[in-house]
Amino acid sequence: MSSSLPAGFESVPQVRRPRWGKIAVQVLVVLVVVLALWSVTARGMVQYGPDRPSEADAFARVTSCERVGPISRGGIGIYWFCTADVTTEDGTIRSARFELNELTPADIGKPVPVEGSRTFRRAAEKRLVWWSIAPGIGFFVGLAAWAELHRRKRLRHRTEPWQATVRLASPTCVLAAGTGPGGGRESRKIVPTEWSAQRYWRLAGSIMVPGAVSAIAGSLAGSGDARKILTAVGLMCLAAPIWLVAFTPRWYRTSEYATAVTISADGFGWYRRGQTTFMLDWTEVAEVRLTTIDHDGLVLRVIDLFLMDPAPGRRGELRGLWQLGAELGTHRLPGEKGAYRLPEAFSAAAARQVREAMAVYQPNRFRMFTAELEEATVTA
Repeated sequence: MSSSLPAGFESVPQVRRPRWGKIAVQVLVVLVVVLALWSVTARGMVQYGPDRPSEADAFARVTSCERVGPISRGGIGIYWFCTADVTTEDGTIRSARFELNELTPADIGKPVPVEGSRTFRRAAEKRLVWWSIAPGIGFFVGLAAWAELHRRKRLRHRTEPWQATVRLASPTCVLAAGTGPGGGRESRKIVPTEWSAQRYWRLAGSIMVPGAVSAIAGSLAGSGDARKILTAVGLMCLAAPIWLVAFTPRWYRTSEYATAVTISADGFGWYRRGQTTFMLDWTEVAEVRLTTIDHDGLVLRVIDLFLMDPAPGRRGELRGLWQLGAELGTHRLPGEKGAYRLPEAFSAAAARQVREAMAVYQPNRFRMFTAELEEATVTA
């Protein structure tokens, strides 16, 4: 199964162990950035201009102020929470608590115009200053730019032949080809990194449990500020099944950015934005093979295409996939002799969808294999 040919111009399929140290650093950086953006935005939102007595519905007189910080709902910084007696137009006096820096000790002893009927806010000019939103915009723009550069770097053209360090041993056919083409119509689009329902709910549950704890703690908290913060965090975590959809491959499957396999009654296609894209008619495809390699707790699933005319170079868009290798942990695997390998590792959910689609459209061209690694150096 070894090959002396270069691996071409694509990234190879790879499965690696989680790098927990790197993940911890990334989480820490994200927390610091989010806290910094939160702090800057909150500081901009408490910038008040001149009062507008002509638009006031009532007047407030500060009775007490509480200093909060250095960490509060305003992020990092020192703020004031003040309570005041509000005299409405009909002469009724009500006690009200105002938001961050809405009232300060500097307002003690003087009437402050406020708006509202049941809840009150200071009747003052309030503009969202540019420096409070610019960092957030810059962060998301920078994140998008980094993601694009990272993608291009990961998919950069290779200049050296792929040197395998192990070889596959004991390949076993676990699903032989069926008989005759299927009767399916239309097409199916499959994202290689598709999440299974189990993985989705496992991740959602791990977020929802702390959220429930936070919400309960918020309902029992004596401090109004702590109650609002804990409740807000709890509700955000409990909503994980909703916002987590945005991070799943299923959400962007129909997007033009999605790396995907297309299987239809007409043929087999592959799309990766900015890289190899092709569509093969079934008359060109001899076999679609799904191979699963399970080694040392890691599982790699790859798809190899065997064509009727396997000679490389006949289809320029396929040249980079000729006998492409793969990575499993620290091992470099050889490519399948005489095959074009899709440059992506497939999740269990995606592999199952490929199997189901091939059973519908072309069961006679689909086979599944399992294989083991043999710890022996493969020479080019």
